[in-house]
Amino acid sequence: MASVIARVIAHAKRQREIQLGDIIAGIHVTCFERVLPFWPSAAVFEDFVAEYCDWSESRLATWDRWTFEQLHPTRGTLRVPFTDWSIFLRNGKRRFFGKKFTQSEQLQKVYRTAEALTPNRVTTFGQVVPLITPELFLFAVTRTSDVELGKQLAASGLHLDALQQVATAELASPEKLMF
Repeated sequence: MASVIARVIAHAKRQREIQLGDIIAGIHVTCFERVLPFWPSAAVFEDFVAEYCDWSESRLATWDRWTFEQLHPTRGTLRVPFTDWSIFLRNGKRRFFGKKFTQSEQLQKVYRTAEALTPNRVTTFGQVVPLITPELFLFAVTRTSDVELGKQLAASGLHLDALQQVATAELASPEKLMF
């Protein structure tokens, strides 16, 4: 879900590609309680996202953006009540759904690192793929070379030892984390 919220954030920033900071901000919005124990405090985590990920909107407001896009379809037919009239709606440029985003080079590097670090694999649509949890992704950011945000993340007070222990733990049933 963090990657979906990252798309909402990239759309709000009017970007064509998803940046590494957008995914971290997406983790902040969707998995706050899950990754909070690895930070000194909630304020430190929120300040990091605001300063380095360029996203200071509250988590609830970001969820409201996603909900608004879900509830208001961008194309289709709108019927005028009590008449036989209908209006065809087309996809506007300022709407989220239907937009294609690319991934930045840094984000692709971090995904490759996370895929190499994960001990967990799951089967989906007949293919075995690596399972990347929010904890593993944050740990991969700190372990990826040539990523400035990883150095800033490590220096922000993140408890790296505890994060590594949870991120690289082999899960008994990793399929339960898929949704």
